[in-house]
Amino acid sequence: MYFDRAYYRNSPNGYYSFVRPEFPAINTIQFSQSVQQFEYLIQQSQLLLKRLEDKSFAYHLMDAAQKSDKPKVDQMIRSIPGLTVVANINYSPTGVVFQLQSPAVEDGADCCSLSIVLKWS
Repeated sequence: MYFDRAYYRNSPNGYYSFVRPEFPAINTIQFSQSVQQFEYLIQQSQLLLKRLEDKSFAYHLMDAAQKSDKPKVDQMIRSIPGLTVVANINYSPTGVVFQLQSPAVEDGADCCSLSIVLKWS
């Protein structure tokens, strides 16, 4: 039987006894802030997806991506009104990945990100 010795102590009678590890006190502040930031990312993703629904915009985006015109792809995405959180865009012949990052990341916080993976062929 395998067990992690960090959580068991050998007692004088030869048996092992479980020792509960010490955890820090529960504090939900950071978790709640992450949830709020993630809700903002979801709102931002809706702006992105609504724009991608436009057939003309989608056509020009795919055309630029097929031509490996990364500056054009970046410019098109960054031109979407109200969209402020796209950190990275990667694409291939079969699809695109948008990485949305919380604005708090720029302030040194690492709370949350959202990846949108879309197939286009």
